[in-house]
Amino acid sequence: MKTLSARAIHLKYFLQYLEHTNQHFLDLPTQYQQRVPRKFRAFLQIVIEQHGFNAEYINNILSSIANFYNYIQYQALVSPSDIENKPFRERKVSIPIYNNVGLSRNISVITNDLKLKSSRKPIPSLGKLRDGGSLRPLSFEEQIIVSNAFDESYASIELELMMLVALKTGARQQSVCTLSIGCIKSALSFLESNSNLEQAVINTGYKYKSDSKGGRINRLIFPKNLIHRLLTYIECERAEYRRRKLNSFYGDTEDNYVFLTRDGNPYLTAERELADRNNSKSIWNTKAPVMAPKNGQSLRNELTRFIEKIQKTEPDFQKFSFHDLRATYGMNIVRNLRDKDYPDSKIFDHVRQRLNHRQLSTTESYLKFDSEINEFMDIQETFGITFDKDTGHV
Repeated sequence: MKTLSARAIHLKYFLQYLEHTNQHFLDLPTQYQQRVPRKFRAFLQIVIEQHGFNAEYINNILSSIANFYNYIQYQALVSPSDIENKPFRERKVSIPIYNNVGLSRNISVITNDLKLKSSRKPIPSLGKLRDGGSLRPLSFEEQIIVSNAFDESYASIELELMMLVALKTGARQQSVCTLSIGCIKSALSFLESNSNLEQAVINTGYKYKSDSKGGRINRLIFPKNLIHRLLTYIECERAEYRRRKLNSFYGDTEDNYVFLTRDGNPYLTAERELADRNNSKSIWNTKAPVMAPKNGQSLRNELTRFIEKIQKTEPDFQKFSFHDLRATYGMNIVRNLRDKDYPDSKIFDHVRQRLNHRQLSTTESYLKFDSEINEFMDIQETFGITFDKDTGHV
């Protein structure tokens, strides 16, 4: 649904351009550069240059336009004579893909010449990490502020626990939101059978209850105290009430999500629920109303309100995304292990295993993060001293 929604928005932009310029999407004259998709591309190029739009996002718009033309031809929605001149030229390119140990190989894909030249993974700005997006790790001081805000009950118990899961395990949003009750109870049983252990592993991804990025199998390491807090929440009246709501597809069973909204909906719909709802032999709540899959918007709304409450007493506190908590977890590992004099080679292994990085360069960015900021500050300080000397200021 998220992909379809994005494509609809992209096509709306194209339609607005056509209406504003009094053109038709089948305006495809002989001269290649005068064909309307090429003219739209030129228009978006100006948008990038004059307004600083992200080139990657512009290319997503152009990809939707290309998909539109391919679709109407494939479905025979227009006659061949109407689209005799091709709206764009296709070309074959080779791109690298990486396996789960970081090795790469090239594959051939078909693309088109509508796309603008840009890096698919642009260099993040200072203070940001590139890890499935441009992430900003929270500083130690910011984490203290967040912890104090929890004590002041600025966040709902659901938001607080979801944030703690991300901060203590490095889990992505889709894994946190799709955790099942059964996962937590199994982890507790494991810890009770192994009383000498302080951590339990919960697997996510393909064939497991909790989702992961791209369905890749991932191991999340939960501390014992977090497992106990989650179980306390699961057994509380508030959580039970949410599981009994009509929207709660799995009802009061271990297959249900740990976290549900006040309406009984998941914060993010798991792949397993989509499959179970389509199963005619489903044993769960068949009376649950049909719903659009949830994409985490409720979680983002709660996080925004939480930050706004903090900013009332801490006006300089910066906004952050839920995904930034993953980067915070990674940087906490780096800083804690460096304080204990671990060599970078060991720290690298710990970060890569905990965050399940596919590319080695992503893990390396965590180890370089602090030093790059310190170098920048040193340069700024040196420049400031030089400038003051040159102008006669002390």
